[in-house]
Amino acid sequence: MEPNANHIVNSDLASFTEDVIVASGEQLVMVDFWAQWCGPCRSLTPLLEKLVGQYDGKLKLVKIDTDANQEIARQFGIRSLPTVFFFFKGKPVDQFMGLQPEAAIREKIDKYLLNQSDLMFQQANAAYEAGQREAAMAFLQQLIQNEPGNEPAKLQLLQWLSLANRMEEARTVAGLLSKESRESPQYRGFATKVEFSETLTGLKDIDQLLQELETDHENMDMRFDLSLALIGAERYAEALENLLDIVRRDRHYRDEEPRKTMIKVFEMLGGKGELVTAYRRRLARLLN
Repeated sequence: MEPNANHIVNSDLASFTEDVIVASGEQLVMVDFWAQWCGPCRSLTPLLEKLVGQYDGKLKLVKIDTDANQEIARQFGIRSLPTVFFFFKGKPVDQFMGLQPEAAIREKIDKYLLNQSDLMFQQANAAYEAGQREAAMAFLQQLIQNEPGNEPAKLQLLQWLSLANRMEEARTVAGLLSKESRESPQYRGFATKVEFSETLTGLKDIDQLLQELETDHENMDMRFDLSLALIGAERYAEALENLLDIVRRDRHYRDEEPRKTMIKVFEMLGGKGELVTAYRRRLARLLN
C-alpha cells in the first residue's frame, strides 16, 4: 500500500518531539539523517519510503536534513551520512549507518513490529531447521497454550509430531483443530499417516519380503507390500523407488494404487522437500 502523508514527514527541532518521541508510542519511527550532497542518501531514502508503505501504518519515516538541522545532528552525534535511528515507545532502540540492503533493514523493523506470537513461531521454525526438534515443539506447545485459537501453530505442531511418528500426541493436537484447518496439507499428511498405520498390520517384515523378492523378482504384490512396509519404517526413499518401479512396469496395477500411494507419501512428508520434489518429477516424467 502507499504510505499516507502522516507516515513520511520532514521534521526539524521544533516538531521533533511530536514527530518522533510522541509518535513512537504508537508506531516504530525511523529517523533518516540525510543531506542533499550525500549520494548514498539518495539511494537509501526511497528504500525507506518503500518499506513504510509495506507495513500498513505501523512504521513512520521522519527525515532530518542535517544541513538545515545541525543542532539535532549534534545531539545524536551524527558523524556519517546516511544514519538511521529507530525509535520505539519513546526511546531510540537501534540504528545503522550507510547504505544497507533491504533485508537487513527489514530485519531491524520486524524485531520491533512482530508481535510475541509471531516471534515465538519464528523461533520454533528456526529451532526446527537447526535440528533442535524438541525445543521447536516446546515453543509451539507454549504458543498454543497462550493462544488456543492459533491454528497455524497447531497445524505446524501436528505436522512435526506426525513426521516424528508421535501419533498419539498428534491425535491430541488434531482434535483441537478447526473445521477449516482440517482441509490443510498438514492435516491431510497426518490423516494419511493414520490411514497407512491401519493398513500395515499383517504385513511381513522388510527383511523377509526382500529375501522372497530375490527369488521372485517379478512379483508385483510382494513389491507393493514391501513398499508399504518401508513406508511404515519411514524409509521413504526406498519405498518411493519401489512404487515408481511398479508404475514403470504396470501403471494400472491395482487400479493405479502405487501411483496413489506415492501421492499419499508426498502428503505425509508435507508436500515439499528434496525427496518429494525429486520423486514428483520422476513420476510426472514417467506418466507423461
